Amino acid sequence: MVDVGQHPEEQIEVVVDCILVNYRGDSESRGRIVHAILEWAEEHPDEWDELQERCQQRHEVLA
Repeated sequence: MVDVGQHPEEQIEVVVDCILVNYRGDSESRGRIVHAILEWAEEHPDEWDELQERCQQRHEVLA
């Protein structure tokens, strides 16, 4: 699993929020999704970087 230190907490939150914009689940479900995203990020670092960049841009536009 990816060490959270490799991906600053703020970056992870931006990606999770981007993916789960209309998500209505509880915090436990959200935690499982974060865990799955971190595992995926470890296996696909280039795709993670691209996803994180797209989500950051979207976050900035919406802010």
